[in-house]
Amino acid sequence: MIDLHTHTNFSDGTWSMKKMLEEAEKANIEVLAVTDHDTIKGQKELANMNYGDIYTGKLIPGTEFSVVHDGIYFHLLGYGFDYKKVEEWVTKECEERKLDVKEEFRLMCESCKKNNIKIGNLKYDKTMGWPVEVIFPEIKKHLENKKYFTDEEWNMERGYFERCVTNKKFPVYINVESIFPNAKDVADKIRKAGGKMFVAHLYRYHMDNKIEFLDKLREDGIIDGVEVCHSSFNEEQIDTLKKYCKKYNLLMSAGTDCHGDKKPDIKLGVGTGNMNVSKDLIYKWNPYL
Repeated sequence: MIDLHTHTNFSDGTWSMKKMLEEAEKANIEVLAVTDHDTIKGQKELANMNYGDIYTGKLIPGTEFSVVHDGIYFHLLGYGFDYKKVEEWVTKECEERKLDVKEEFRLMCESCKKNNIKIGNLKYDKTMGWPVEVIFPEIKKHLENKKYFTDEEWNMERGYFERCVTNKKFPVYINVESIFPNAKDVADKIRKAGGKMFVAHLYRYHMDNKIEFLDKLREDGIIDGVEVCHSSFNEEQIDTLKKYCKKYNLLMSAGTDCHGDKKPDIKLGVGTGNMNVSKDLIYKWNPYL
């Protein structure tokens, strides 16, 4: 059994690295990747600990990168790279890069005005929460805005940000390329350090045609593979992605997106049910195995 998408408290998970390795050993995970968001701090810790005393399976170095391509925000999983070769770049462009929420707020306000969505003369500071937590309650105060949204969009309680940054047809779409790194730049850096790039959890994004987006990533040379199994996927989605990878000779990965106690319903290796993906899925990954 494998799990190639997990998070510790080096990003938004709750477990320490030691706890993650202990739980992976208990769960009989044969191949594990810890893929904390936009950081290599976990890889540095692993390099300085005798993790073989805790976990007897195979560890693949990994990071989940927040990126933008063609105006779409999404995540890339980088695997198998030498963190020392990109340490300076990751530190500067990812770990120390401040999330510019004021710019995000400005872009959302501009998008509202451009698309004739009524909002008041809003002001923003970080103490008010995320920009969407200010913008969308304001939008819904004005019932005349409802005509710009589907019923699902108007009534949903969460998921606004994901639609803002992944669906160009969404009424409050924003292009966040000024805030996050370019996907091609990230892919080039990781490949030069010996790694491979995979698009993460495709079906969690809100663009209309996900396979068309996947085509663009492949044609533009950004991905080497696809995360074909994820805790949020159904069997039809998994089957679609596996067939796509076979058709275009792409590598496959699988991961639960375990965050420890933060998401207790997502268990290592099995996700919300019985993912239990065999390491046979990644037999083409040599020399990482």
